[in-house]
Amino acid sequence: MNEAPQQRRHILRATLIWIVTSVIGIIAAMLALPALAAAGMVPTVASDRAGEVDQVLFLFTLLSIPVFLLVVVYMGYSVFAFRSPSPPPSDGPALRGNLPLQISWVAISVALVAFLFGYGLVFLNKVNASPKGDVLQVRVTAEQWLWNYSYPQYAYAGGTTLELPVGRPVEFIITSIDVQHSFWIPALGVKQDAVPGQTTRITNVTPTKIGDYEVRCAELCGLYHAYMNTPLRVVTDDDFTNWITQQPMQQPSSTFRFGGPPAIALTGVVRYE
Repeated sequence: MNEAPQQRRHILRATLIWIVTSVIGIIAAMLALPALAAAGMVPTVASDRAGEVDQVLFLFTLLSIPVFLLVVVYMGYSVFAFRSPSPPPSDGPALRGNLPLQISWVAISVALVAFLFGYGLVFLNKVNASPKGDVLQVRVTAEQWLWNYSYPQYAYAGGTTLELPVGRPVEFIITSIDVQHSFWIPALGVKQDAVPGQTTRITNVTPTKIGDYEVRCAELCGLYHAYMNTPLRVVTDDDFTNWITQQPMQQPSSTFRFGGPPAIALTGVVRYE
């Protein structure tokens, strides 16, 4: 009995199932994202960088759906199509490779990985480019368990509240005075390690939406890591100017530290001094 036609029928059936489920999965993902955003289950997009990061993640997610379903569909099809109602009396027939199918699969995989790699490099180069225009510099100093901020262009005024003007590019200069932390603003698409003794930077971040947001730590940094949050306010230029003139002027230092450590209540809530 010639098994080639039967093998082709199985491959065709599994392929059709894979195509249909992939289309359904991609459509479901495209419909689910706006619904999740409306329900507040994904971070608000409040900067150009956050929008670009979301686009990259969305593209990678869409492309991963058919890859994931390819494995699931072919594995599931094999389980149901070739199952045996009882233990087989002897070994099954020898398996022979399908050279055209193998070549196609390897070629498609290489093309997909090359595209994602090139796309990722272009995006990485874009977000790491030097900022242009009237850039606002913000020095960020992490400590257990709060964030300190200072503004070198405004006589190092600072405190534990981060305030940014809408529509103005921002450069964050980040360090830590004790252990490693991770400076994370979900609404701005910003996340960068704060390393003791080193300075890291985030460039090309422009807030685009006025509102109140939150700065968090994304690196386990001790007992009160979960409470290492400080407020972020994106305001108009006039409001920022009025606010910055009311902040105490500080002397620049290598640690950029302001004030003392946070007061920790017995409930575990951090109160910023």
